[in-house]
Amino acid sequence: MNNRSTETEEHTISIILVEPSKVQNIGSIARVMMNFGFKNLILVNPKVNLADPEIEIVARKAIQIIDQAEIIIPGLTELRNDFNLLIGTTARVGNDYNLNRIAITPEELFTDALPFNSVGLVFGREQHGLTNDEINLCDVVLTIPSHSAYPVMNLSHALAIILYEIKKVLKLTEIRETMERPKHRAAKFNEREQLKLYFNQLIKNVNYHPEKLKVANQAFSNILSRGYITGREVTTLMGVLKWIELQLK
Repeated sequence: MNNRSTETEEHTISIILVEPSKVQNIGSIARVMMNFGFKNLILVNPKVNLADPEIEIVARKAIQIIDQAEIIIPGLTELRNDFNLLIGTTARVGNDYNLNRIAITPEELFTDALPFNSVGLVFGREQHGLTNDEINLCDVVLTIPSHSAYPVMNLSHALAIILYEIKKVLKLTEIRETMERPKHRAAKFNEREQLKLYFNQLIKNVNYHPEKLKVANQAFSNILSRGYITGREVTTLMGVLKWIELQLK
């Protein structure tokens, strides 16, 4: 999407709300975004009237963010290729037997670098969050540690915590880059997808347990999403996988 603003010279962060149904939440989200200096709001198939005056009452000065928000009707799939890193959020986390919903905390994800220059932060529906298919579109799943008796947070509260962690990392990155420009380019989404295809083809060719193929591919995908990998590293790894396949033949 060409009309998205760039918060910093190197990073563009977009907040994506999937089928929001409460005007108060949209107004609160916009207000939190403005508090932290973020401007890109994307509404996927919204279930509210964006002209509802209550939105402006809640958003106040941040109503400009809503006025400039992108509206995507078909669904989250339409946005997948627009982002190098798509982060899903959930309060319902998985375990070792549900790899799709293995989630990490904002502190674990946003450590001391934000290598991807196009990031989408995805929030699901107020009532039941993101579907499994939508989670599968994301590179990584984020959760905020909360009390087990009531783990589901208000959208704007959750966003404030996550944006605070992102803001800290962006500040560290800005300081670091004033001293030395980064030498490596982060791998793009399409490059990572190509590497996943090579891996998938390789384990198929060696007749890896058919019933475990899906889990193995998901584990490999999780590793790529949670770790910083450069374009050069992707190229190198694809070369290695090609060489292994040739040797097997």
